[in-house]
Amino acid sequence: MLCGRAIVTSQIEVDTINFLIDGLQLEFPWFEGHPRGFDWWAGPLAQRVRLDRHRLLDGVPATTLHIETDLLRGVPMGATTWERLASMNTLSTLSAYVADQAAGTIRLHASVTLTDENWPMARMLAIHACALQVADAHAEAAELARIFGGHQALTAHPTAGSRRKHDELVNVDAVYRERGQGPSAFTPEQIAQLVHLEPRPWLRASSDRQRLSADLEFAQGQPSRLELDASGQHPDLGSGLQMRLLLPIEADPALAQRLNASEAASPDAHQLGAWGIDDAQQFGFSAFIPSAVYMPEVARTLVYHLAGRNEWAREQLFPQ
Repeated sequence: MLCGRAIVTSQIEVDTINFLIDGLQLEFPWFEGHPRGFDWWAGPLAQRVRLDRHRLLDGVPATTLHIETDLLRGVPMGATTWERLASMNTLSTLSAYVADQAAGTIRLHASVTLTDENWPMARMLAIHACALQVADAHAEAAELARIFGGHQALTAHPTAGSRRKHDELVNVDAVYRERGQGPSAFTPEQIAQLVHLEPRPWLRASSDRQRLSADLEFAQGQPSRLELDASGQHPDLGSGLQMRLLLPIEADPALAQRLNASEAASPDAHQLGAWGIDDAQQFGFSAFIPSAVYMPEVARTLVYHLAGRNEWAREQLFPQ
């Protein structure tokens, strides 16, 4: 720690970590800096923010920022847990419910990839992921412990002890819900413009008012399907943009867990959302972008990340 700041190396990393500390209004004694990020306690569940080492991503220097919030420990690992996770993850906003089989834990995980070009938007997506994770974890952990047969992953700050009075961020979902009471910030005009993206990330695409659908190359004669829908309402957050990438493969809950765990360990794109299986037994990646998260170009950016995820999934499933 230096002056309450985490010790990081590049200026983009310094600015991003300090932006999160300031934006989340983290205060002593409930936050603990470490060389590549920080841990903090909004309540009894810890959130951990860390930077990976620099790497080249398609020839571009990049650093991944991981955001994780503890949920459960002592969870039995097996088919029933994979099925429950696969179902829950279809309702994902900006994070995935990910199991660690060796540790017997479940956590919320999201990540953004920082580059010299994208870091202003990426850090904004990161702060929203942080905030929503904290609110979701503290609202859901007790009930999820009952459903999964584990225990809440309660921890204490190493020197300050257990936090009994929750941080105000635990109730931040009310702010997102209020901003989502009106029509989606993602307008029909913006959705229609996405059809004409260049370079084209899809084989073909069409839009109809607040919806877009597109076919992406996946397997011979079997394209994957990218869907955007700004017409619906999230049950907790109101209006926004539902994004889905549906793969033409068998609905396998164990595979959904494997892909979520692989992305959490080493993502090739922003991991804002999760792999899961919907009620129609469709296997895919889902994310919901609340209206409060809207920024110019954010839908365009996340469409390209979904297209990149399509290629990544194809490589995972059909390695050369």
